[in-house]
Amino acid sequence: MRASTLDWRHKAIATACLALCGAAWSAPFTPGNLVAYRVGTGTGALPVFLDEYRVDGTLVQSLPLSGGATPLTASSKGSEGLLNRSDNGLCLVVPGYAVATGGTEPNGVTAAAAPRAVAVVGFDADVKSLRPLGTTAFSKDTIRGAASSDCGAVWASGKGTATANNGIWHVAADGTGISQLNSSNVQGLAVAGGQLIAAINGGSLNQIGTNLPTTGIQTALPLAGLTPSTYRGIAFLQLDGGPALANTVYVADNDTGAIRKFRLSMDGTSWQPAGSIAGLSKVHGLAAFDTGGGNVMLMATDTTGRLYRAFDHGGYAGTLSGTAESIAAPQDGVFYGVAWAPLETVPATVPPAPSNLAATPAGNRVTAAWDAVPGAAYYVVELSQDSFASVASTAVALGNSQALEGLQPGSYTLRVRAVNGLGGSTAAVSVPFMASAPPTASLPELTAFSGVVGDANDPLASAGIGFTVQDAGGAGGVQVTARSSNQAVVADAGLAASNQAGNAVLRITPTGVGYADITVTLTNAGGASVSRTIKYAASANTAANTSPRWLAGRSDASTAIVIDAATMLVGDDEAPAQDASGNALPAGNSFSAYGPAGGLPIKPLMLDRTALGLADAAACAAPGLTGLDSCKSDEEMDIEASFALGSRVYVAGSHSNNKSGKSRTDRWRLAAMDVTGSGASTALTASGYYRWLREDLRSWDAAAHDGLAAHYLGLVASSDGGATKAPEAETMSGFSIEGMSTSPDDSAAWLGFRAPLVPAPGAPAVTADDATGRTHALIVPVTNFAALPAADGGSKGSASMGPPIRLDLGGRGIREIRKNAAGEYLIIAGPSASATGTAPRNFQLYSWDGRVNGAGLALNLRPRAADLAAITAPHTACSAEGIGAMPASLDAGGSVDILSDCGDADFYGDGTVAKDLPHAAWKKARLDSLAVPALSTVALSAQAVDQTSAVVQATPSVGGSLRAVALPANAPVPSWEQVMAGLDAAGLPAPASNTVSTAANTAATLSFTGLDPAVSYRAHAVNLPASGTASAPAVLALSKPVPIGTQIGTGSNTAGVSNGTGNVGADQWQFASNSAGFQPAPSQSPLPGGLRMPYGSLSFVLMGGTPGSMATIRMDLPEAAPAQATLWKYGPTAATPTAHWYELAASAYRFAPDRRSVSFDITDGQTGDSDLNVNGVIVDPVAVAAPAALPPGAMATPVPGLSTLAQALLALALGGMAALRRRRG
Repeated sequence: MRASTLDWRHKAIATACLALCGAAWSAPFTPGNLVAYRVGTGTGALPVFLDEYRVDGTLVQSLPLSGGATPLTASSKGSEGLLNRSDNGLCLVVPGYAVATGGTEPNGVTAAAAPRAVAVVGFDADVKSLRPLGTTAFSKDTIRGAASSDCGAVWASGKGTATANNGIWHVAADGTGISQLNSSNVQGLAVAGGQLIAAINGGSLNQIGTNLPTTGIQTALPLAGLTPSTYRGIAFLQLDGGPALANTVYVADNDTGAIRKFRLSMDGTSWQPAGSIAGLSKVHGLAAFDTGGGNVMLMATDTTGRLYRAFDHGGYAGTLSGTAESIAAPQDGVFYGVAWAPLETVPATVPPAPSNLAATPAGNRVTAAWDAVPGAAYYVVELSQDSFASVASTAVALGNSQALEGLQPGSYTLRVRAVNGLGGSTAAVSVPFMASAPPTASLPELTAFSGVVGDANDPLASAGIGFTVQDAGGAGGVQVTARSSNQAVVADAGLAASNQAGNAVLRITPTGVGYADITVTLTNAGGASVSRTIKYAASANTAANTSPRWLAGRSDASTAIVIDAATMLVGDDEAPAQDASGNALPAGNSFSAYGPAGGLPIKPLMLDRTALGLADAAACAAPGLTGLDSCKSDEEMDIEASFALGSRVYVAGSHSNNKSGKSRTDRWRLAAMDVTGSGASTALTASGYYRWLREDLRSWDAAAHDGLAAHYLGLVASSDGGATKAPEAETMSGFSIEGMSTSPDDSAAWLGFRAPLVPAPGAPAVTADDATGRTHALIVPVTNFAALPAADGGSKGSASMGPPIRLDLGGRGIREIRKNAAGEYLIIAGPSASATGTAPRNFQLYSWDGRVNGAGLALNLRPRAADLAAITAPHTACSAEGIGAMPASLDAGGSVDILSDCGDADFYGDGTVAKDLPHAAWKKARLDSLAVPALSTVALSAQAVDQTSAVVQATPSVGGSLRAVALPANAPVPSWEQVMAGLDAAGLPAPASNTVSTAANTAATLSFTGLDPAVSYRAHAVNLPASGTASAPAVLALSKPVPIGTQIGTGSNTAGVSNGTGNVGADQWQFASNSAGFQPAPSQSPLPGGLRMPYGSLSFVLMGGTPGSMATIRMDLPEAAPAQATLWKYGPTAATPTAHWYELAASAYRFAPDRRSVSFDITDGQTGDSDLNVNGVIVDPVAVAAPAALPPGAMATPVPGLSTLAQALLALALGGMAALRRRRG
């Protein structure tokens, strides 16, 4: 069809262009350069730029086409922008949309609203005209390509929404003559040898009509021999050795991502395949240029948005092969098409070959130099080792010299051609040279590492990268140097390279966030060198006041198992794609063994997907699976939880859906694995798996169990597939196992759920997809876990469940649970949905002793003060998900290693989250050693205890509210929550309880009354600070006093005690029931100096006084003591730690005037107290000593046997009495 007139919009645009497009926007294009069609960023209609590049990838200038009164824009659909240089070489024809930037995507609106147009750009970078294609061409779809023979008439290709909009359209030089020539969906377009050629979608290249048609629907004649595909860029050349017309065509095969070559048969009747270059991502734009001697330079773009260069050395008869090299990335946005820069005039001839070529070799490098050729745009430098039967390498030089490095040893020929806008030299100049062998190194040719700015623990900055060097001339003579491509990230001064006798080290200290290529060069004494490239990335030292160890290689760390002090296994819950550097793990699931310093794994451990039954195409069709939606077996086990029993490790997948609620069977795994070795010799071998745990959990909760109604926990609805069934659902009703440990006796595996949250014991059942009543985290015991893993995945219904356990974690789920050797648990509690940092959508550490009450509620749960907030949202984009080393005693506190999943962190400031980074070594998880403060304490001491009451002194280490209960001594120990509620371990009211407000380190008095005289009791006390967690439990035995006494003879021969002021009572020093009393024949050694003990000895234990206070003891004698009598003690002293007799100081004792009694003072813990401890206990064997010979008139009275004291003093047997050693006089 033909448009006879232009509507007013098109006339206005054409008129404006004639008025405004005449001024050049920038400098003229340089002959020999190329022009890339760049699409900028934004929304709606996107800006278009023509970026001029030299053939080595150097940007020359950027010409905006989207400003002013005549804008040309593009859409985000990547099939556009196939510009071409006119067949006569004098202009560019550039397709697009004649609308301003912004607004609506132009390919989705009508041609009337967004006219499809072609800009004609001259050699001087001036837009000569903008030619709209009317109100019909490509309406509501895409204009793709443009072509012209002589910058006059223009043809455009694309697709519309109907036959009348599709195909190929023509517009004349003056903007008239708009006509549809073809109604197919057309991709690329070209003019070659005066003939219009088009790539019809899904077909081949087609000759459109005859020569250059301008009106009417034309016949499309396929070029014989070309295989059908989606061809975008098209480049015809006439190469020597073939028919005398366009005899070679290169096409961008968008379907296969390859540049393909076809040659025309000598008789001109058909085209033959002639090789390809693969490896591009849906190749799009393409330009080809004959550089002389049968060599062709190819430039291409693909969906990565980059610019690539390749060479075809085969000429007309040869086969295209090799790889394409990326030479440029857009400064913003993406590249669509590419074409050679237009010329002011086409040169009459190609340039002559250069003269005076010289090659100067240095080891495995060579530097070539030659005389400049007038009119040459650039030079092509080639190397061959077989007289150019093949080409070993090709370089492009912009000046008259070029260095070539990294050559293999041997003889070479080097040749140079000059190239201008018409082509390359017919002849070439060449010269031979020899290259010698370079050093070798264990450092790979391409590898990747990452570091952290300002991190004192960064292993690359401290220990560095170690590798070995070898060279025929001696490894010690090899010089190792390094340079950085980005001084803002790593300055050259931050690279320290050394080589000691072949052991090389490179230390990298970054200064900024981002990426840099570190080039490491090894040069021997002969000048031969080899280079290695390190793709390096530096992240910020995130989270102030933290000192993480960064575990590189994987970012989605989800669980950890400590093997020994030098080895920790870390599980990863993602299945990443192949690493771009080619030296990382393939896609799959993994554990990695890390050393204590972090960095890259010391041993990556891939899990055998066959042994785990992963990636089974028939998995979703397995009989017995229920609740499926969009089911798929995608090889991702989604490792989230693990524990070790001896050398066997049990690993659980999340058992969840994917984030869209779609069923993913490979996550439904409970696997057993055996660990051997440690460090770099660690091995992990699968020994079976169970694939029916999800189904068994669904069946278990679908029936009534453990006193709960069917579907009480809602596990069936939570684990169903469906749009609302994401594991991180905002309703806390998702389904995901993220923690796993064993019960206190190791008889059951405890599955800890991140989601769903469930009701508290006694609360109503939950409703599907509803947050109401979801307050508690869930643990489901699997009592026969060790019997479940099998080589074939086991049988449905095999798992046995114990009663569910519910935990009040403040509205959070379980992200990890780990048990120490003492049987104590640490739990990382975190949000079931995404984290915000505000409770309950934050992370909190809890300790637990594994206690559960009869209703299934976890008791003795304590929030701990470890600072998870500093290492999680919103301070970082990481989530605490694993526990490594942990304290031996959680009450005593210590340090815990917290492992964090950082897969969603943008480490390098470019918007790419860690899990999507191209190099595994750039990914990282964090391991933080956090302090777990010890629990506060309460010191208890009995002040007075009688048959029905007790007074206890409690001294807490911090202030708060202190509650104590008195329970029978044989009663089970209550939890701290029960103590604070005044209950016993069965949840019943305690016989006696007391509550007081406390201040730090200040004694408070607790009184218990109404005690049963026939029952022994213990006091249990807990102090709860205003902020923080409950204290460690304090327990004190309340031993009731027992009356005792001693009497000598039948008189008033007794021993008495007071507190030093004469007071004797229930709250003062008293004889304890284990006091030995008077003994006529002491068992101790004889007194020294011939002294004798005329009255035997008194052995006693005093209890109940204030620790450190003084007691006064009175001992009645059967007769008046001799005047020479003294008082002696037996036991250790500070000066002599072994027991011995020693005389008390005269000031410490007093005989009565009638000398029938003696009183003496002893201070708890001082000389005279045989245990020498300030502990409220005085142990004291004592005796009156007299000379062996009595003075005249004195008589010795026999000592009668001991009898019980009437009205005996009370003896206080405090806790620990049995440990006191009884001493007898």
